[in-house]
Amino acid sequence: MLSCDNPPPVTVVLDPGDDLVHTRAALAGHVPEAGRLTVHPTPGTDCVFTLAYDVLAALDKPVPVPGYRRLDPAPAWTLAASWILATGTSHLMLLRAHFLTPHRLGTLLQLRHRTGCRLALVCHTRHVPAPVGRALAGVDHHVAEAAALLPAAQPPTATPPEPATRRPLANRWLNLPALTTLSAFDAATRPCQCTAPMAEDRDFFAPVVPALTEAEVALRLHRAIAHPHLAAQLATAVFTAASVTQLATAHVRDLAPDASTLTLHDD
Repeated sequence: MLSCDNPPPVTVVLDPGDDLVHTRAALAGHVPEAGRLTVHPTPGTDCVFTLAYDVLAALDKPVPVPGYRRLDPAPAWTLAASWILATGTSHLMLLRAHFLTPHRLGTLLQLRHRTGCRLALVCHTRHVPAPVGRALAGVDHHVAEAAALLPAAQPPTATPPEPATRRPLANRWLNLPALTTLSAFDAATRPCQCTAPMAEDRDFFAPVVPALTEAEVALRLHRAIAHPHLAAQLATAVFTAASVTQLATAHVRDLAPDASTLTLHDD
């Protein structure tokens, strides 16, 4: 399991008045595309699953996630950690942190350790709650006042919101010839140890995907697939035309540091 040996300190934000101004400022700071998440936990539950799904929902992923054992929360937290790393999320602020159970606090701290994100716990209390204090014992952290950390956000304007940009390919099937080979049953081979030639040297050239289709594919992968492994496999297949068997020969070390090339080890 990947981990960050020296994650940033945890920030405990005290908001004793439970001021709407501070909550509005925290929610205004939710900008996923800029790497900043604000999670508003589902009220009335202390379920570890639900908190993981709250984080995934803040990442704009569909929840709940099927396909795993119903009583095992570990996969949901692994998905959350994977997407945080994949999307470059650097800040995670959690509201209503004074209601968190020790178990849920522990999973959040583990998420911080796995991703290196900057965690802020907003407690709507005058002092650091005892469970939060015990969970942070031995963890690098500091306490801040909401008035200093969450300044008043701009009041909502009365102007009507701009209409959403229409997506020409929304709700339509996409013609992706590259995926016609996704289920090809290639013979299983043992990964070679040679220096692989470039695809162009073997007279193979990447499929051409129109810009409009490319944007729609990226949006659907982001909005409709909660499984990062499946999203990565489909995305790679779109621009390589490789089959599942071929993709299975690749390892993390086969991806170039700038993600410009991927080495496959099939014949």
